[in-house]
Amino acid sequence: MKQFCTFFLAASAALSTVAVAQQPDNTKINKRDQDMGTRQTTPQNSTTTKADLEVLRKIRRSITGETTLSTYAHNVKITVKNGAVTLRGPVRTSEEKVRIEELSKANGASSVVNELEIAPSENK
Repeated sequence: MKQFCTFFLAASAALSTVAVAQQPDNTKINKRDQDMGTRQTTPQNSTTTKADLEVLRKIRRSITGETTLSTYAHNVKITVKNGAVTLRGPVRTSEEKVRIEELSKANGASSVVNELEIAPSENK
């Protein structure tokens, strides 16, 4: 039993070290988005009209329906206010950035502010 406890404590310590070393890619960006002083367009300050929600739904479905897009692209932040769409977050390539903007325009956006950023490559 003592050996099991020692092993368990050692394994727990090793796992906690790994967990601390791995931070989400966009922690700083998320903090920036939460700062209401910077007047960023976020879901918290977008409108909830039926028309805006429908545009949001169509855009989100079109993006997630594209199997060629990365998981990053499928999870971009989309806000809609009076038909104007703002896109934020990381994507893998410039092609994904352009494609998401095209999908937004094709699905009801009256205008698009594309603030998508290319994420650094995982292969360093």
